[in-house]
Amino acid sequence: MMSPRIGLPLFCKSLLAAACVLGVGFAGRLAAADVPTIFVLGDSTAHNTAKGKNGEQCAGWGTPLADYFDPAKAVVSNVAHAGTSSRTYYNNPGDWPRVIPQIKSGDFVLLVFGINDGGPPTKPNDRGSIPGTGDETVELKKPDGSVETAHTYGWYMSTMANAARDKGAHVYLLTVTTRNIWTNPKVKFNDATPVGSLPADYNAKDDRIERGTLNGKYTQWTKDVGAKLHLPVFDLTNFCADKYEKMGREAVNALYSDHNHTYVPGADIVAAAVVSGLKAFPNSPFAPLLSAKGQAVAPAAASYVSANRAP
Repeated sequence: MMSPRIGLPLFCKSLLAAACVLGVGFAGRLAAADVPTIFVLGDSTAHNTAKGKNGEQCAGWGTPLADYFDPAKAVVSNVAHAGTSSRTYYNNPGDWPRVIPQIKSGDFVLLVFGINDGGPPTKPNDRGSIPGTGDETVELKKPDGSVETAHTYGWYMSTMANAARDKGAHVYLLTVTTRNIWTNPKVKFNDATPVGSLPADYNAKDDRIERGTLNGKYTQWTKDVGAKLHLPVFDLTNFCADKYEKMGREAVNALYSDHNHTYVPGADIVAAAVVSGLKAFPNSPFAPLLSAKGQAVAPAAASYVSANRAP
């Protein structure tokens, strides 16, 4: 029992002194309890540890994102899972059911899915969700006789966002990560590689990158969910697409191991793009949490963000 002669300030100083004696690891754990956690929920574009076609290390943008924040002010927790859709992430015991109990008031949740959501699912092992944002459902009978009720992409995004917000977290929606898939009116590409020789009238300035899966519908559906729930949305899809088209197809292709997955330098470029978007929101709560590297990133143009404030 604490002596009544020892005041709270003195007790706190004693505790910190003990932390110093025990080591910085213990002190760090004490400090970490007082700082918000930034949770990254997504697929392999956010969290990937595979090797590329030539053995180079791949990464998702949620990994280098930590370098853009001051660890004394915020902790980045990359809980994304490769290969998941909004539906499979929500249902997998190791993903959403494990993450939601960790979220506390004042934390931040970055939510981005859509690449693996193509559906509708016709059997339980399909990973897709039902396209759209409505209330449609599909009953999927499992081998053990139980039945899963599958929902729309918008339902899963809304359900996870509302649950996190109910716990006091600040939820930000990001539209689907831009893929390395290109078109040109004069050339056919396999992702970003020309099929055959380039014609004499080929002009690289006419190269265009894909702007969101299913012809941009998942990008729009994410914006629709944000507008309906009054949640901030960053258009990561078009921010990166605009940046990539300025960089040029060949430069961008060097950052990717295939049409989805980035090497480490590519992951860092997308992480910087995410920081640009987070800084662009009015009175951004992320700005005070940034490291020197994060502070050096310019905010995105206002056209890429929607605050969606409640009336």
